[in-house]
Amino acid sequence: MPIMMPLALDRAAARDVDLVLDLTVRRGPRLFLTFRDAALTVTRDTPPRTPDCRVSADPVAFLLVAFHRTPQWLAIARGHLRATGRRPWLATRLTHLIPSP
Repeated sequence: MPIMMPLALDRAAARDVDLVLDLTVRRGPRLFLTFRDAALTVTRDTPPRTPDCRVSADPVAFLLVAFHRTPQWLAIARGHLRATGRRPWLATRLTHLIPSP
């Protein structure tokens, strides 16, 4: 994911985005996604600023939503995806910034 996600970034959609996401895949890695200046940096290290949003995701639901096999709102309603933090609504932008391959 740290290598592939920046390659899949929709640079036009990310042009004016300044966002830090803390993404935790349950029973898996914890990643920090930093969107800035139409670029994406994915690291396991703590970012230089506090994340705007924290996302906890079931791995199967995360892939199904990423590949547009399940609506994200259904996964949220079932508790498979959860967003918290000071700006949790920004989590819904992730599927627009990194479109399905």
